[in-house]
Amino acid sequence: MGVGVSVVGMPDVEGAQAVTQSGAPFVDAFDGLYRRAYQSAFKLLGDRHDAEDVAQEACTRACMRWSRLDNPTAWVVRVATNLSLDRWRRAQRARAHQAHLATADFSVIDDRRVDLHRALSMLPKRQRDVVVLRYAADLSEADTAAALRCAPGTVKAHAARGLKALRAALELPEDE
Repeated sequence: MGVGVSVVGMPDVEGAQAVTQSGAPFVDAFDGLYRRAYQSAFKLLGDRHDAEDVAQEACTRACMRWSRLDNPTAWVVRVATNLSLDRWRRAQRARAHQAHLATADFSVIDDRRVDLHRALSMLPKRQRDVVVLRYAADLSEADTAAALRCAPGTVKAHAARGLKALRAALELPEDE
């Protein structure tokens, strides 16, 4: 968990004491939700501070909708993923407009991350959601299906198609 991130001193916000349908209050679930959101964001962004910002925003949004969430962990991971992709896109657009950064010196890891972002953005939304929840957030097929409100077989099909498309876009062999 990030430094200074806690709900102990949080002002009494409507929804903070609300419970999910399973009966869990937000305050009790915060640490786990923050950790999962941070992990997902960091995998996509590669920057600790950006990942902390995204995780905080995802948890804030979860707090405001807490009583309506069926699967808070999957929901928060999905929100963190979408926020990460939005943040990455904004950063890419900002870089494109800076003339003095005509030639950027990216490391191999950064090049792979850029390629992954581009490949993910080319996937249909449902395939992207499945791939991110299954492989970036490490959710099971059942949890992914519950988060996306679809059958586990649908998750398997979208995962297979999404991974095949990613391999083709990233020019990876089928066995990776």
